[in-house]
Amino acid sequence: MKYALALLAVLAPAAAYAQSDLPDSTTIIDVGSSALWAEISGGSVYVSNPTDGTVTVLDAASGAVTGAIASEPGVAVLKIVDGKLYTTVGGDAAVRVYDLATGGESARIEVGQPDITLSSTADQPYGQREYVTFSTDSLGIAHSGFYGNLYAVHSTVGRVVAIDLASGRATAEIPVGKTPLLMVVDEKRNAGYVTNYESSSVSVIDLFTNEVVKTLQTGFAPAQMAIDPDVDRLYVTHHASPHVAAIDLAGQEVAARINVGAPTHAVALDRQMGLLHVTRLPESGVTGAGQPGRVDFIDTFDNRVSGGFELPENPFTIAIDPGSRMLYATVIKDGSVVTVDLSLDEEYLQVAPDSGSPQPEGGGCLIATASYGTEMAGQVQKLREARDVVSSTGPGSAFMAGFNSAYYAFSPSVADMQRENPVLREAVRALISPMVYSLQLVELAGTEAQVLALGSAVIALNLGLYAGLPAAAFVAARRRLS
Repeated sequence: MKYALALLAVLAPAAAYAQSDLPDSTTIIDVGSSALWAEISGGSVYVSNPTDGTVTVLDAASGAVTGAIASEPGVAVLKIVDGKLYTTVGGDAAVRVYDLATGGESARIEVGQPDITLSSTADQPYGQREYVTFSTDSLGIAHSGFYGNLYAVHSTVGRVVAIDLASGRATAEIPVGKTPLLMVVDEKRNAGYVTNYESSSVSVIDLFTNEVVKTLQTGFAPAQMAIDPDVDRLYVTHHASPHVAAIDLAGQEVAARINVGAPTHAVALDRQMGLLHVTRLPESGVTGAGQPGRVDFIDTFDNRVSGGFELPENPFTIAIDPGSRMLYATVIKDGSVVTVDLSLDEEYLQVAPDSGSPQPEGGGCLIATASYGTEMAGQVQKLREARDVVSSTGPGSAFMAGFNSAYYAFSPSVADMQRENPVLREAVRALISPMVYSLQLVELAGTEAQVLALGSAVIALNLGLYAGLPAAAFVAARRRLS
């Protein structure tokens, strides 16, 4: 875990805060001696504790500790797939597998070359050189739903290892840059993106062929990444460049470099608001100027820095639960998790898009966007136009506020499942198409009264279509059988 340990010196101590000093939206949860990585899945937050060798389980809605999984000292990055927890461990090239139902270790997957020997004094004559053998590390983990493969970033040897989850065996080694750290997957194109820390590059891997197809120069010392599927871009932070790089996933090219004035580190997307959260590194001789605990907001619709707020500690990683709107930030040095309820945080709400319409202009319609493949599809544009017409009236705006609150609690998960499952995507498209076309009737309205009348008629039509017809068919079937 060379990367994480090196960062401990960079993540300088921040001021200690008592709970009474924090705003009502913020709490601090003790999870042990350290807290490195946070992974949200199935209503729970899993936090790795490398010092104690455990994974703490939190309730995603409340932040309450609900359990713990015994792992190994050095436990680092986490990934959850089909009820199993996959972890990397510092000083070990293997991936550990735990059953979430029982909490027990179920497998150990070797990813190759557990040790490496290097010359420590290469300037000496041959035969007089000293050699050092040390354990290699895997750090990042990613998953692709196309083939059901897991990908482990074998950091020390500059490889990404493809693992077939059905057999639990490594099937391919993909050479990337020097000191690769983390990997994310563009599910739409089955492409992997890997940050190469010492090469200052991002490798683009075609996961159909397991070959690097591009190497992008995004900035110095790239670190963490997040994908916003609604704008089809990948965002990359950098430890030695004062910007976040935005990569166009369709063209696989750097589209923008967003300057935030300091080196950047952790990153997470609030998909409901279309805001990227980015943390900075503290000031040091390596990273330059920074601000401990600072979180900057980037509007992913126009790549504009739109504000920010302060956390009481500088986090290693951050994650946002789309259902509860809770932000989770892990703090390595004191084993705590800082939580922020984004729906209550005053600073956040001041810079977030209009709370009556949570998605920024051009965003939203997550399920339709996933169904039709692009936010530029005509059907998605029609939905936005109908939404804007309804929101233009007082009652309509109130209705949309309530609708959005419910819709964005589940739509990100449904959209993600559609991208991973083409059959589900086609089924959802067929299911929502009648609703999409019926909503276009609202655009015929010219006055507020007409908006209300047509809106009520469309709602009644859709209730009849999606509830009335199935109910009538069920009643008719029962009569025939009786």
